[in-house]
Amino acid sequence: MKGSSSILFLILLIVVFYVLILLPQRRQQKSRAEMMKKLGPGARVMTAAGLYGEIVQMQGDIALVRIADGVEVEMDQRAIVRVVEEGPALDHGEDVEESDEPLDDHVDHDGEPTDEFHDVGSEAEREFEEHRKEHGGA
Repeated sequence: MKGSSSILFLILLIVVFYVLILLPQRRQQKSRAEMMKKLGPGARVMTAAGLYGEIVQMQGDIALVRIADGVEVEMDQRAIVRVVEEGPALDHGEDVEESDEPLDDHVDHDGEPTDEFHDVGSEAEREFEEHRKEHGGA
């Protein structure tokens, strides 16, 4: 009886370890993989350093991210911790045409939000815009 209770305790300990440690880790890996699928030109992202930017181009594991007008940085896609807003559905093989137009259509030439700003559709875009206003983003 004493030996079987020790084995039962060991099995219970393994099950608890699995439920508390391994399941959440697997869920996190799965959600990370899904997020990586969303990476593509036009997606707004937050990096591990806390920088917000827009992906201009993906080259394998390297993302070219525009963090301000005229400022583009290359970073490993693992440095991207969150997709704030998905980009348009494009194949990674397609070339993205860049324009000289400003990224933010809701800001006039003085940097002030226009009336259209209040009609922003997605929750992610509102969050992104609020963060930019709070922290003085470009």
